[in-house]
Amino acid sequence: MAEKEWYFNHDGRQSAPTPETALKQMVASGTVRATDLVWTEGMATWSPAGTIPALGGAAPAPAPAPPPLPKAPLAYASPQPPPFDDIGQNAGMRMLLPVGRSGLAIAAGYLGLFSLIPFFAPIALIVSIIAIVQLRRNPQLHGMGRAIFGLVMGILGTGFIIVVIVTLAMGR
Repeated sequence: MAEKEWYFNHDGRQSAPTPETALKQMVASGTVRATDLVWTEGMATWSPAGTIPALGGAAPAPAPAPPPLPKAPLAYASPQPPPFDDIGQNAGMRMLLPVGRSGLAIAAGYLGLFSLIPFFAPIALIVSIIAIVQLRRNPQLHGMGRAIFGLVMGILGTGFIIVVIVTLAMGR
């Protein structure tokens, strides 16, 4: 039976077919380094000569497990930014944009401001009550302060309207 012929890649050059015994001697003498790639018929890919047992190399040892990562001290851990899908939970964004707020609470706040004009007071009262109910059912929404402001101003404005109507009715 004919001896296997091997090819090796040394310093970027591929060799001519080399008999296995000659290649073993070249590996032993250091002419072919353990890191030089070799190949013979039946191998799927080129491999380092030092990993081929037939050439005097050892089977590759498994890579050692990497050391565990050091734990970062809590004082130096960087805070995680809020997720972009829920900017309504970011207080800074709520100051700039009406995100995460109940639309009814916003309307109640403005109607509370306009309740100084008597016509808007009862509307502010009704919208504020609806907004407070909505905010209690959906705790992820914000705007309770606006809804309460609208409620207080709606009560004061509506009370003023009632006092004026009663006073006018009694005066006749």
